[in-house]
Amino acid sequence: MDQQAVGMWNKCLAYIKSKLAAQEYDTWFAALEFVALKGNALTISVPTKFVSEYIGEHHAEMVRSALQHSFGADVYLVWQNAEQMAEVKRRAEQKEQMLAKNSVGAVQMDRPNLDPQLNPHYTFTTFVEGKSNKLARSVALAIAENPGQSTFNPFFLYGPSGVGKTHLVNAIGVHLKKMHPEKRVLFVSAHVFKLQYTESVRKNTTNDFMNFYQSVEVLIIDDIQEATTLRTQQTFFHIFNHLQQNGRQIIITCDRPPALFEGIEERMLTRFKWGMIAELEKPDTALRRDILTAKVKRDGLSFPREVIQYISQNVESSVRELEGIINSIMLYSLVEDCDINLQLAAKVVERAINLEKKDMTIESITNTVAKYYGVKVKELYGKSRKQLIVVARQVAMYLSHKYTQTAYKQIGRVFGGRDHSTVIHSCNIVASRITADKDFRHEVESVESLLKK
Repeated sequence: MDQQAVGMWNKCLAYIKSKLAAQEYDTWFAALEFVALKGNALTISVPTKFVSEYIGEHHAEMVRSALQHSFGADVYLVWQNAEQMAEVKRRAEQKEQMLAKNSVGAVQMDRPNLDPQLNPHYTFTTFVEGKSNKLARSVALAIAENPGQSTFNPFFLYGPSGVGKTHLVNAIGVHLKKMHPEKRVLFVSAHVFKLQYTESVRKNTTNDFMNFYQSVEVLIIDDIQEATTLRTQQTFFHIFNHLQQNGRQIIITCDRPPALFEGIEERMLTRFKWGMIAELEKPDTALRRDILTAKVKRDGLSFPREVIQYISQNVESSVRELEGIINSIMLYSLVEDCDINLQLAAKVVERAINLEKKDMTIESITNTVAKYYGVKVKELYGKSRKQLIVVARQVAMYLSHKYTQTAYKQIGRVFGGRDHSTVIHSCNIVASRITADKDFRHEVESVESLLKK
């Protein structure tokens, strides 16, 4: 291998890495490998065709700059599809295994059909894309087109309840079954998996249980955080290893990232990190509006634009709640025989939000915020300008207004006699940072989760 050319390619990758976020680089560029440089043709191995297409669509200009920076203006890329080479190898190995079985008189039995347990309505078509889910959807589609590739295997998708994790992984299965009807695809919740395993132990059929799961070609496990018992985890560990070693696709959803997954063996967490980890965040206002618009259109409903806008601005928690609000408004309009308008929407949304807010007071919010940030309550009411205390105080004011609907003037009086304009300014700062700063948004969402427990 031309070591000088390899060094130039590594320089090219370093240039690209300096221009991208770490997750974006790891997802699309880390697996690229130098193959050859012949004349001006630079051949690079790419895990799947989808990866090369994504790079061409989203990063073509940057790649051209990187090539020019490292190789010169005349060099051009030639993609070598690693998945095709892997498929040839896999088929050769299957043929060898079949010959080996036949040589000892083994009989190849047809496996019974497998019900994939998929929801046919959860597809890529009905999954609305936005900034908060674009990366996860791109990876999911890549897996649906080319399951089992090491780059995205396993695929660990995490995020809070109601943001579309189940929908997205289900869409992978639906797409796969459409493209490859013969594939053994199975969607199962971790809770059901645990019940099935417990039943197999009770009936002394654990070997049958293991053999069944080891025959699956694409295994989708939903809500893995519910697999809490040690024996269930150990069983899943052995199934996971078998599938991984045989090039089978494993897809996992969870309500938290692996780093925060408590109560599970370290060796299992290590395996979760082998492939691709992606996050689904709560949808922003634009995505909430697009989701509502898509649902209304899909269900053949008629909702005024201002109603859609109002709901998207005032219902922030999850996709599931958004759809529930739409259904509630429809029901109210039918029962009360009234038009769907802003007044009705406000009534339904206010009722739904009040169910969340009913037990919250400024005092309970302030206590929770102080505990989360590790400061004293009296410091939030005081005049300290230490950065941590200022941030905590602003968050407490923001959440007090959001969840109690107390007037700005009254909130200011509680927080050390501050002017109402100070409270408004604090609330605006928090609202702005939530939009622009992902880590800060997670902080506020964590406090909200504590408040609702």
